[in-house]
Amino acid sequence: MQLGIYFYFQVLSFFTAIILYRKKRNKLLLYFIPFLFLTIVVECVGTWYISKFIRNYWIYNVFTTIEFVFYSYLFYLHLKKPVFKKIVVWFIPVFVLLVILNILFKQGFNKTFNTYTFLLGSFFIVIFCCCYFYESVLPENIDQQLSKQPFFWISSGLLIFYLGSGIINALFEYLRSNDLQAQGVKIYGIINHSLNVILYGSFCIAFFLCRNNKKISSSPS
Repeated sequence: MQLGIYFYFQVLSFFTAIILYRKKRNKLLLYFIPFLFLTIVVECVGTWYISKFIRNYWIYNVFTTIEFVFYSYLFYLHLKKPVFKKIVVWFIPVFVLLVILNILFKQGFNKTFNTYTFLLGSFFIVIFCCCYFYESVLPENIDQQLSKQPFFWISSGLLIFYLGSGIINALFEYLRSNDLQAQGVKIYGIINHSLNVILYGSFCIAFFLCRNNKKISSSPS
Protein backbone atom coordinates (compact mmCIF):
# COMPACT_ATOMS: atom_id res chain seq x y z
CA MET A 1 0.00 0.00 0.00
CA GLN A 2 1.64 3.21 -1.21
CA LEU A 3 0.43 6.68 -0.27
CA GLY A 4 1.50 9.88 -2.01
CA ILE A 5 3.33 12.80 -0.42
CA TYR A 6 0.01 14.66 -0.08
CA PHE A 7 -1.01 12.08 2.55
CA TYR A 8 1.78 13.29 4.83
CA PHE A 9 0.43 16.84 4.49
CA GLN A 10 -2.96 15.52 5.58
CA VAL A 11 -1.37 13.89 8.62
CA LEU A 12 0.67 17.03 9.33
CA SER A 13 -2.43 19.24 9.23
CA PHE A 14 -4.29 16.80 11.53
CA PHE A 15 -1.60 16.78 14.20
CA THR A 16 -1.07 20.53 13.83
CA ALA A 17 -4.76 21.05 14.57
CA ILE A 18 -4.61 18.79 17.64
CA ILE A 19 -1.47 20.37 19.10
CA LEU A 20 -2.60 23.94 18.53
CA TYR A 21 -6.12 23.28 19.80
CA ARG A 22 -4.69 22.10 23.10
CA LYS A 23 -2.90 25.44 23.36
CA LYS A 24 -5.44 27.84 21.85
CA ARG A 25 -8.87 26.18 22.22
CA ASN A 26 -10.03 27.73 18.95
CA LYS A 27 -13.33 26.39 17.59
CA LEU A 28 -12.08 26.38 14.01
CA LEU A 29 -9.39 23.91 15.03
CA LEU A 30 -11.94 21.83 16.93
CA TYR A 31 -14.11 21.49 13.81
CA PHE A 32 -11.17 20.39 11.69
CA ILE A 33 -9.85 17.66 14.00
CA PRO A 34 -12.59 15.02 13.36
CA PHE A 35 -12.83 16.02 9.71
CA LEU A 36 -9.10 15.58 9.10
CA PHE A 37 -9.14 12.29 11.02
CA LEU A 38 -11.90 11.05 8.72
CA THR A 39 -9.89 12.28 5.70
CA ILE A 40 -6.88 10.21 6.76
CA VAL A 41 -9.00 7.10 7.42
CA VAL A 42 -10.69 7.40 4.02
CA GLU A 43 -7.33 7.82 2.27
CA CYS A 44 -5.88 4.75 3.98
CA VAL A 45 -8.93 2.56 3.34
CA GLY A 46 -9.26 3.76 -0.25
CA THR A 47 -5.60 3.03 -0.99
CA TRP A 48 -5.86 -0.39 0.66
CA TYR A 49 -8.86 -1.19 -1.54
CA ILE A 50 -6.85 -0.30 -4.64
CA SER A 51 -3.96 -2.53 -3.51
CA LYS A 52 -6.44 -5.43 -3.28
CA PHE A 53 -8.01 -4.55 -6.66
CA ILE A 54 -11.35 -3.73 -5.00
CA ARG A 55 -13.48 -0.86 -6.22
CA ASN A 56 -13.29 2.09 -3.85
CA TYR A 57 -15.58 4.58 -5.56
CA TRP A 58 -18.23 4.37 -2.86
CA ILE A 59 -15.78 5.57 -0.20
CA TYR A 60 -14.95 8.75 -2.08
CA ASN A 61 -18.55 9.30 -3.18
CA VAL A 62 -19.63 9.33 0.46
CA PHE A 63 -16.62 11.30 1.66
CA THR A 64 -16.84 14.05 -0.94
CA THR A 65 -20.48 14.61 0.06
CA ILE A 66 -19.42 15.01 3.70
CA GLU A 67 -16.53 17.21 2.55
CA PHE A 68 -18.74 19.66 0.66
CA VAL A 69 -21.23 19.87 3.53
CA PHE A 70 -18.41 20.50 6.02
CA TYR A 71 -16.77 23.27 3.99
CA SER A 72 -20.16 24.86 3.28
CA TYR A 73 -20.91 24.94 6.99
CA LEU A 74 -17.59 26.71 7.63
CA PHE A 75 -18.51 29.34 5.06
CA TYR A 76 -21.89 29.74 6.71
CA LEU A 77 -20.09 30.55 9.97
CA HIS A 78 -17.70 33.04 8.38
CA LEU A 79 -19.81 34.82 5.79
CA LYS A 80 -21.54 37.94 7.13
CA LYS A 81 -24.06 39.05 4.54
CA PRO A 82 -27.47 37.38 5.04
CA VAL A 83 -27.89 36.72 1.31
CA PHE A 84 -24.63 34.74 1.20
CA LYS A 85 -25.62 32.77 4.28
CA LYS A 86 -28.99 31.94 2.72
CA ILE A 87 -27.28 30.59 -0.40
CA VAL A 88 -25.23 28.24 1.78
CA VAL A 89 -28.30 27.17 3.78
CA TRP A 90 -30.17 26.29 0.59
CA PHE A 91 -27.17 24.67 -1.08
CA ILE A 92 -26.52 22.02 1.60
CA PRO A 93 -29.87 20.12 1.51
CA VAL A 94 -30.27 20.55 -2.25
CA PHE A 95 -26.76 19.21 -2.85
CA VAL A 96 -27.34 16.17 -0.61
CA LEU A 97 -30.60 15.47 -2.45
CA LEU A 98 -28.85 15.69 -5.84
CA VAL A 99 -26.14 13.32 -4.61
CA ILE A 100 -28.79 10.77 -3.64
CA LEU A 101 -30.59 11.14 -7.00
CA ASN A 102 -27.30 10.81 -8.89
CA ILE A 103 -26.49 7.63 -6.98
CA LEU A 104 -29.94 6.13 -7.54
CA PHE A 105 -30.55 7.05 -11.17
CA LYS A 106 -27.32 8.08 -12.90
CA GLN A 107 -23.76 7.28 -11.83
CA GLY A 108 -24.47 4.75 -9.07
CA PHE A 109 -22.93 4.17 -5.67
CA ASN A 110 -19.84 2.16 -6.59
CA LYS A 111 -19.82 2.10 -10.41
CA THR A 112 -17.68 5.19 -10.88
CA PHE A 113 -16.65 8.39 -9.14
CA ASN A 114 -19.67 10.72 -9.04
CA THR A 115 -18.19 13.50 -11.15
CA TYR A 116 -21.49 15.32 -11.74
CA THR A 117 -22.12 16.15 -8.10
CA PHE A 118 -18.41 16.69 -7.48
CA LEU A 119 -18.30 19.34 -10.19
CA LEU A 120 -21.45 20.95 -8.80
CA GLY A 121 -20.01 21.00 -5.29
CA SER A 122 -16.70 22.36 -6.56
CA PHE A 123 -18.51 25.16 -8.40
CA PHE A 124 -20.34 26.28 -5.26
CA ILE A 125 -17.26 26.10 -3.03
CA VAL A 126 -15.51 28.40 -5.52
CA ILE A 127 -18.54 30.72 -5.36
CA PHE A 128 -18.43 30.72 -1.54
CA CYS A 129 -14.71 31.54 -1.66
CA CYS A 130 -15.43 34.49 -3.95
CA CYS A 131 -18.17 35.67 -1.57
CA TYR A 132 -15.71 35.56 1.33
CA PHE A 133 -13.06 37.51 -0.61
CA TYR A 134 -15.69 40.04 -1.68
CA GLU A 135 -16.67 40.64 1.94
CA SER A 136 -13.01 40.90 2.93
CA VAL A 137 -12.37 43.89 0.63
CA LEU A 138 -15.45 45.85 1.66
CA PRO A 139 -14.70 49.27 3.24
CA GLU A 140 -15.64 48.11 6.76
CA ASN A 141 -13.10 45.29 6.54
CA ILE A 142 -10.36 47.03 4.57
CA ASP A 143 -8.26 47.66 7.71
CA GLN A 144 -7.91 43.91 8.34
CA GLN A 145 -4.73 42.28 7.09
CA LEU A 146 -5.96 39.28 5.10
CA SER A 147 -2.70 37.37 5.30
CA LYS A 148 -3.14 37.18 9.09
CA GLN A 149 -6.70 35.85 8.92
CA PRO A 150 -6.87 32.02 9.29
CA PHE A 151 -9.94 31.68 7.10
CA PHE A 152 -8.25 33.61 4.31
CA TRP A 153 -5.73 30.77 3.98
CA ILE A 154 -8.45 28.14 4.19
CA SER A 155 -10.47 29.91 1.49
CA SER A 156 -7.38 30.37 -0.69
CA GLY A 157 -6.51 26.68 -0.45
CA LEU A 158 -10.08 25.66 -1.22
CA LEU A 159 -10.28 28.05 -4.18
CA ILE A 160 -7.10 26.71 -5.78
CA PHE A 161 -7.97 23.09 -4.99
CA TYR A 162 -11.53 23.11 -6.33
CA LEU A 163 -10.72 25.19 -9.39
CA GLY A 164 -7.99 22.71 -10.29
CA SER A 165 -9.96 19.61 -9.29
CA GLY A 166 -13.01 20.79 -11.19
CA ILE A 167 -11.00 21.19 -14.36
CA ILE A 168 -9.14 17.87 -14.20
CA ASN A 169 -12.29 15.93 -13.25
CA ALA A 170 -14.16 17.55 -16.13
CA LEU A 171 -11.34 16.37 -18.43
CA PHE A 172 -10.88 12.98 -16.75
CA GLU A 173 -12.59 10.90 -19.44
CA TYR A 174 -10.57 12.67 -22.13
CA LEU A 175 -7.34 11.98 -20.23
CA ARG A 176 -8.33 8.32 -19.98
CA SER A 177 -8.93 8.01 -23.74
CA ASN A 178 -6.97 5.41 -25.68
CA ASP A 179 -4.49 7.92 -27.05
CA LEU A 180 -3.71 9.30 -23.58
CA GLN A 181 -4.35 6.29 -21.35
CA ALA A 182 -0.97 5.96 -19.62
CA GLN A 183 0.10 9.60 -19.82
CA GLY A 184 -3.37 10.88 -18.94
CA VAL A 185 -3.60 8.92 -15.70
CA LYS A 186 -0.10 10.12 -14.77
CA ILE A 187 -0.99 13.77 -15.47
CA TYR A 188 -4.20 13.41 -13.43
CA GLY A 189 -2.27 11.95 -10.50
CA ILE A 190 0.44 14.63 -10.51
CA ILE A 191 -2.06 17.50 -10.63
CA ASN A 192 -4.35 15.96 -8.02
CA HIS A 193 -1.48 15.29 -5.61
CA SER A 194 -0.11 18.80 -6.07
CA LEU A 195 -3.52 20.35 -5.38
CA ASN A 196 -3.83 18.30 -2.20
CA VAL A 197 -0.41 19.48 -1.01
CA ILE A 198 -1.49 23.10 -1.57
CA LEU A 199 -4.82 22.55 0.21
CA TYR A 200 -3.47 20.89 3.35
CA GLY A 201 -0.45 23.17 3.42
CA SER A 202 -2.83 26.15 3.51
CA PHE A 203 -4.73 24.49 6.36
CA CYS A 204 -1.50 24.25 8.38
CA ILE A 205 -0.81 27.97 7.86
CA ALA A 206 -4.38 28.79 8.93
CA PHE A 207 -4.07 26.69 12.08
CA PHE A 208 -0.90 28.50 13.13
CA LEU A 209 -2.67 31.85 12.70
CA CYS A 210 -5.64 30.93 14.89
CA ARG A 211 -5.80 33.15 17.94
CA ASN A 212 -7.04 32.32 21.42
CA ASN A 213 -10.53 33.32 20.38
CA LYS A 214 -13.20 30.66 20.57
CA LYS A 215 -15.60 32.63 18.41
CA ILE A 216 -15.14 32.05 14.71
CA SER A 217 -18.06 33.90 13.18
CA SER A 218 -19.46 37.38 13.21
CA SER A 219 -23.04 38.54 13.39
CA PRO A 220 -24.61 39.21 10.00
CA SER A 221 -24.38 42.76 8.68
